[in-house]
Amino acid sequence: MNKEHREDVKNNDELKDIEEKEKVMDNSKENDIVENAETNVYDEVESLRKALEEANENLLRVKAEADNFRKRLNKEFEEKLKFANQSLLIDFLTFADNLEIALRHVTQGSDESLDKFKEGLQLILKQFKDLLAKHGMKEICCNEGDQFDPNLHDALMLDSIDDMENNTITAVLQKGYTLHDRVVRPTKVKVNKK
Repeated sequence: MNKEHREDVKNNDELKDIEEKEKVMDNSKENDIVENAETNVYDEVESLRKALEEANENLLRVKAEADNFRKRLNKEFEEKLKFANQSLLIDFLTFADNLEIALRHVTQGSDESLDKFKEGLQLILKQFKDLLAKHGMKEICCNEGDQFDPNLHDALMLDSIDDMENNTITAVLQKGYTLHDRVVRPTKVKVNKK
């Protein structure tokens, strides 16, 4: 082999080495580019996943707030509806009071017509109280000797009776009523104070 040919072969070998090194470098660059692209894509996917989680949490929070708001509105509406006829029913109470007063004044009669009149008034009063109860109006149970409760009773007069305890009801002057367990008219009473 002559010297030129050897140099050509040597140059070819070197050229092949250089080409291989370039290929390796190119592959390495491509791998770096691919790895960087993969990392960028992974970071972007992770960022989007976190944003989606936050959006879902916000959506759930807004749904819960809307649900609570709807429930509160429904409750307020039901409450208003429940007590919408309160003033009308309170006006009816005056009618019931007058019937009771009439019955008290008729109790001494022994005449048969007087008894029938009394019986008729008692029936009217019973029907009227049943009507009130049907709409949620109930009489506050209160008797002489019961303890005075400012949540249920309104003290109009004071007594000073030694045989009775302090803050004891001595007389019921006017019956009280509740509408769906809310006091709409307290019982008017006379209370013992020592």
